[in-house]
Amino acid sequence: MSKSSQQAVVIGGSVAGLLAARVLADHFERVTIIERDRLPENPTIRSGVPQAHHLHVLLARGHVILESLFPGLDAELDQAGAPMIEWGYDTSGLGRNGWLPRFHSGIKTRSVSRALLEWHVRQRLTQGYAIEFMPETQVNNLVANEDKLTIIGLDVQARGGAREQKRLLADLIVDASGRTSHTPEWLQAFGYDTPEETHVNSYLGYSTRWFKKPAGFQADRKGLIIANTPPDGLRAGALWEVEGSQIVVTLVGVNRDYPPTDESGFLDFARSLPDGAIYEAINDAEPISDIYGYQRTANRLRHYERLALWPERLVVLGDAACAFNPVYGQGMTTGALGALELDGCLRDATGNLNGLGARFQKRLAKATSIPWLMATGEDLRYPATEGQRPGWPTRLVQKYIDRVQLVLPLDTHVAQTFFEVMNLLKPPTALFQPIIAVKVLGMSIRGGKTETQAAPQVLPATE
Repeated sequence: MSKSSQQAVVIGGSVAGLLAARVLADHFERVTIIERDRLPENPTIRSGVPQAHHLHVLLARGHVILESLFPGLDAELDQAGAPMIEWGYDTSGLGRNGWLPRFHSGIKTRSVSRALLEWHVRQRLTQGYAIEFMPETQVNNLVANEDKLTIIGLDVQARGGAREQKRLLADLIVDASGRTSHTPEWLQAFGYDTPEETHVNSYLGYSTRWFKKPAGFQADRKGLIIANTPPDGLRAGALWEVEGSQIVVTLVGVNRDYPPTDESGFLDFARSLPDGAIYEAINDAEPISDIYGYQRTANRLRHYERLALWPERLVVLGDAACAFNPVYGQGMTTGALGALELDGCLRDATGNLNGLGARFQKRLAKATSIPWLMATGEDLRYPATEGQRPGWPTRLVQKYIDRVQLVLPLDTHVAQTFFEVMNLLKPPTALFQPIIAVKVLGMSIRGGKTETQAAPQVLPATE
C-alpha cells in the first residue's frame, strides 16, 4: 500500500501501540499516538503501567520482530547494559522432575526492563518517522459518519488543565489502549453488537522487588525460574538480571495464594518455594525498591472476529483485544505479532482500506490463538480457576505435557524444543513429534523416576 492515505491514529502508547505506529508509518503520511500518561524523558516507569514494576520477559520471537522493525535496536539495548540471555545456558529452571540441564540452545533475547524498552522504542519513533505523540490526552469517544458504517475520527481532551474537547479526524484508528479499552461501549453506541468475551482467571498474583546485583552473583547464570507444578504446586518464583547491575525477583502464587508485599512475608514466601535458590540469593542482597504487588492477571479474549458487522477504518489489537495472564511473558511478543498482522493487511489492501478492519480482526485472532491456548490451558490446570473446563482431549494433552516435563531434565533435545515452543518459535505440536513421544513413553514406563541435575549455585556459599 502506498502512502496515499494521510492520517492514522493509535490510541495508547503501550508496546503494542508503539509497534503498531511503527508499521503504520510505512503506509500513512502522518501517525499520531494518543497517550493518557505524561511520557517520561528518561527510561522510567510511567504511572499508567503498574505492571512495569515487575519482571518482563521479551520472548525470542518478540526479540526477532523488534529487531526487524528497528534494525540496530538490539545493539542499543546492549550498549544500555541489557544482558543477552540464552535460554538453557544462561538460565536455570526447576520443574516437575528437577533442574533442567545446562546447554547451548541458541535461543537468545535481551533481558530488559519494560521502562527501558519502551523508552528506546519511543526514541526511535520520534527520530526516524513522521510520528507525533499526544501525551496526557484522553479519548472520549469515536466519531462515525452519518450512516455509522465508518469511523472517521475521535474526540480527545487534555487531562488536567484546559478541558476543551477537540475532534481529530483520521483515515484509520487503532485501539491499543489495553485492558481498559472502551471500544465495546463505543460500538454499542453506534448500534453494533458488543463482542463475546472469554475469561479464564486462575486468580494468580505476584510480588516483585528489585535488588542491587550482589558482588558474588555468578555472571554465567542470569536467570532462574522455579516453576509452578499444577494442580497442587501453587507457588513459583523467578530471578532475572537486567540492565544497571540489577536483579528483579518476582514471586508468584495461584488460586489466591498471593505473595505478601511486606519484607518478612516476601522472604518467607521465597523460602517456601520448592528450592531455596532464590531465597538464598536475596536474603542478604541490597533491595533498591519497594515490594510491588499485582493481581490483575485474568486472561480475557474479546471475540471481535465473530461480529457480523464491523465498522470501516477501525482495528483493535494488543490487550484491548486479547489480554493474557502476564506471568507467561507473552504480552510484548503477541503485541509484536499483532503489528506484523496489521502490516500484512495494509500491504494486501494496496491502498483500499475498505474491509481492512474486519480482515485484520480475523487474522489477529488466528495469530494469538496459540499463545491464548498455551496460557489458558496452563491456568485451567488449577482447581480454583474460573473458566470453562477443558474437555477430555485437552486433558489428555495436559497429561502428555506433564510427562514431557519429566523428560526435560534428562534430554537436551526435548528441552530445546520446549524452549522453542515457549518462545513462540514453534507451535506446541512440535512437542508431539515421534522422537519426543518415544522418550515420553519411555519415561512413563519407568514411572518418571530419575536422577536430576543439582541445584544451580547462583551465589557462592557464605563464608
